Amino acid sequence: MTAAVRKHWDDLDRRLGSEARGEDGLALGRARAAALDALLAKLFEAAVASTNADADEPVVLAAVGTFGRGAVALRSDIDVRIVARAGAKHRDAASRLADALLYPLWDAGLSVGHQVVDCAEMLDLAQDDLATATSLLDLRRIAGDVSLLKEIEERAYAGLFSEGELARFAARLEEEAAARHSRFGGSLYLLEPEVKAGAGGLRDLDIARWAARARFRTNESHGEGGTWAELVRLGVLVPREAREIANAEEFLWRVRNRLHAHAARKSDRLTFDRQEAIAVDLGYVPAAALSQTGEGSELPDNERAAAAERFMQDYFGHARVVSRAREALLLRATPPRRRGRPVEVDLGRGVRLFDGHVTVDPAELAKDPPLALRAYAACVQKKAPILPFARDAIARNAADQGWSERLRESPEAGPLFVELLCTVPDIPLKRGSIAGELHEVGLLLAMIPEFMPVTGRVHHDVYHVYTVDVHSVAAVDALRALCRGENVQERPLASRLAAEIARPSTLFLATLLHDVGKGYPDASGSRKNHSITGADLCVTILPRLGILQDEATEIRALVREHLLMYHVATRRDLDDPSTTKDFCAQVDGREALRNLYLLTVCDITTTSPTAMTSWKARMLDELYFAADAYFTGTDLASDSSPHPVDTARTQRVKQRAAKFFQGDKRDLDAFVDSMPERYLLANSPEAICAHANVAAERMREGKFVHAALVPSRHPEVSELCVVAEDAPGLLARIAAAITASRLEVLGAQVYSRPTPDGDGEAVDLFWIRDTRTGAEGAAQALPRLVRDLESVCSGEVDASDLLRERLGTSSPWRERPSPAVLSKVVIDDRASPRHTVVEIFAKDRPGLLYSLAHALHTLGLSIALSKINTEGTKVADVFYVNELDGSKVAPGPRFKEIHEALLGAVSTDSTRPSEGGLRTSPPTNG
Repeated sequence: MTAAVRKHWDDLDRRLGSEARGEDGLALGRARAAALDALLAKLFEAAVASTNADADEPVVLAAVGTFGRGAVALRSDIDVRIVARAGAKHRDAASRLADALLYPLWDAGLSVGHQVVDCAEMLDLAQDDLATATSLLDLRRIAGDVSLLKEIEERAYAGLFSEGELARFAARLEEEAAARHSRFGGSLYLLEPEVKAGAGGLRDLDIARWAARARFRTNESHGEGGTWAELVRLGVLVPREAREIANAEEFLWRVRNRLHAHAARKSDRLTFDRQEAIAVDLGYVPAAALSQTGEGSELPDNERAAAAERFMQDYFGHARVVSRAREALLLRATPPRRRGRPVEVDLGRGVRLFDGHVTVDPAELAKDPPLALRAYAACVQKKAPILPFARDAIARNAADQGWSERLRESPEAGPLFVELLCTVPDIPLKRGSIAGELHEVGLLLAMIPEFMPVTGRVHHDVYHVYTVDVHSVAAVDALRALCRGENVQERPLASRLAAEIARPSTLFLATLLHDVGKGYPDASGSRKNHSITGADLCVTILPRLGILQDEATEIRALVREHLLMYHVATRRDLDDPSTTKDFCAQVDGREALRNLYLLTVCDITTTSPTAMTSWKARMLDELYFAADAYFTGTDLASDSSPHPVDTARTQRVKQRAAKFFQGDKRDLDAFVDSMPERYLLANSPEAICAHANVAAERMREGKFVHAALVPSRHPEVSELCVVAEDAPGLLARIAAAITASRLEVLGAQVYSRPTPDGDGEAVDLFWIRDTRTGAEGAAQALPRLVRDLESVCSGEVDASDLLRERLGTSSPWRERPSPAVLSKVVIDDRASPRHTVVEIFAKDRPGLLYSLAHALHTLGLSIALSKINTEGTKVADVFYVNELDGSKVAPGPRFKEIHEALLGAVSTDSTRPSEGGLRTSPPTNG
């Protein structure tokens, strides 16, 4: 029997598995369920015969769960109930029957869950166990005495699902959903969502179906189209809602079947690698891209990523439909509470307070679209929640294109929408967010249909955690929180500036619209210039909202430049006065600076929970203060003749350092007199004293290299000062030692100074932290780091050998798969008057800084400054470089040489032996 079952199942698995590459979805699930029905019915007959079951001991084999609903995913388990009459005699007979039925299935390797129960037991368990209660709604006969199931159904609808109990059952379903969502990430929009149990997944559709079955007694067998079509016939859903739900269900089934097919097992998490594979399966790669790929060749990473983004946008769109369907059907399946006469107050113009809730007449709402916005305005004014019935009516209307067009045409709607968007106080809405509420019910899209292409749009990376639309709404909420003073301790500067906002609508609208351009290509067909595209879209959007020309110009400028401050703060030398001057040339005064700073803070903090590091926050604050001083004329460095001013500043720094220094003043004088002016302008007197002590100690002990942790200006990271004999490739060797100690570099300052013996000395500063324990871990790693520095800097140990020994060879099993990052090298000879700026964007990996520094050294370039910036698994590393004679790099062939060498370094594994030897050159920190 077991061999026959195994053969039958293997044949079925092969057939259904091959169909997973075609048009599958629910049809595939139903085919599998039908095949299981036939197999189990046949085994049931054999089991009855072998156990001598007779008519005095009636028993029924029933499917529950997804199997009970008539569909089973490709590799899913199945669940059955063997139901008998109450009594020990019947129970014993059912248990013998279960053994005879199930052992051949288990022996054949099928995963089948089961219970042997009687009618009364099931009903009793269902009172407190939600899984049992919902199984009563899914029970479907496979074989045996159907009268037992009819008895259970009649008793369940008379008790557990009676009108008096429905509200409690619906509340239990809602509690289950909330707890499950919390276990699986809490958000509809996750980087790697769970297709079955996550928010917006198939389990949420189960809840909607259970609620409908409990209240309206729907069933898949009631007619064409199943539960959703039956709900249309009953007037619970409108045809559009039913179509959207059915489409979402089919989409999720197709995705789940493919997940199972790719994994060859039950697997329901949509990981990054599966997103790419399934996007290709489902045809999200343009035909033109496929035609350019040679036979047997893999699609380029950028094409796979783009396909995954398109696929995931559809996924989140369907998941959102599912989430709304769950909420709507739970609401519609809950009978209204009967109680005393409610208090009703007419607020005018179609808005009423009903028992402390804002509500509207659905018939009036259909005729008067701005009534929806007036209802939410009443929520703000009266601090009252909206009645779920009214919210549902607004959401239904907002999904109608004609209604939304009439809303946009109303001169009343735009100002009302802007007023609601700028609401700062808390409002008793479901999610506590007015912008989120307007988006949830569809009023945001109704007023700004340009948002549709970014709704559900994702970035195929680990840095951007939320979809573009959710991120935009969250940024507005972050601004509201700043305006309410909720983050004074964490964001003191932003909180103070938020209190000074002159015109809230300018900043709130710019914050909402800053990423709207991500859904559109620009005139050249590229989607890389979303800031410019978004500013262009504002030309159409803002007049519709009643925004006048002067304010519209300010909003457009903020949208166009919303990345400027972040890029300057994290990628440019803030100690170079020209950085501030160039930045201010692109900002229209202090009010625009304040708005841009606040927009930048809200943008970064809502990109992902970890995006705004304290390091980035400090860089932004430093740039803000420098720019504000420039605009007010209090920054001496902005003088048109900077050299005398800088000389005066360096003299003041030297004088203050002398007061702090505890050692031999001759050591300090020798140090500061030999260091470049930029060093003195970039460091505090206290830091200069600490660095001078490290240099003096190296000289006294006659070491090749000496390193120490010195007081850090940034408490969240440690500052490492390395003083060594200057030599070709020194920075690369130091980077290798730091990486070998599993420390992360967040920033660096690199300097060279002459010494009396003429050899030259490097004074390099690194802001580091342990990747797991932060700044504290750097102190623990210091002894070994110092030994490694001595070994690699003296030439005793090769840097690549050290990395290979400590990090091991690269292995795909060392970390979870993550999306590819397109490598890019940008060389800019205009960003700094004294240096050429080289920016490298690539996927982060251990030893990358070493690879880049080694490549720059091999190219014969000297590194004056390095800024390290990590965004998820992507790095944006910036190097200020010069030729060995101190000149800037000449454009042309030299740019191309640098570009190609650095792209090669990005793709080179630092744990493997490097090709070629060190290039002979004069001593340089590069």
